[in-house]
Amino acid sequence: MSTVDATADQPAIAQVSPGMEVQDAAGVAVGKVGAVQQPDTDVRPELPAGPAELYMSTGYLLVDRGEQFENDVYVSGAQVDHVTGTGDGALVTLNVSWTEVERAVD
Repeated sequence: MSTVDATADQPAIAQVSPGMEVQDAAGVAVGKVGAVQQPDTDVRPELPAGPAELYMSTGYLLVDRGEQFENDVYVSGAQVDHVTGTGDGALVTLNVSWTEVERAVD
């Protein structure tokens, strides 16, 4: 299994695609990637002004927390540490705790 870390040439978010599992820095399951926007996107996440613009500049993931949780969460591209594997078995690991990610606004 290969691991892709963020580099100056290509951020780790460039390797992320919908359906990948997401875990936080401690290995706690966060959910599955529902959508991904690459850095400098024009697509605004459903977040308050300020954080939304930051996420647009770094790129972001919308992580589906599953039906047992009330809100999906956003993860900025800067919070993506590395991607392990490819395809259905790929895993996105964050460099923060899941409690530090932004909840999506309903």
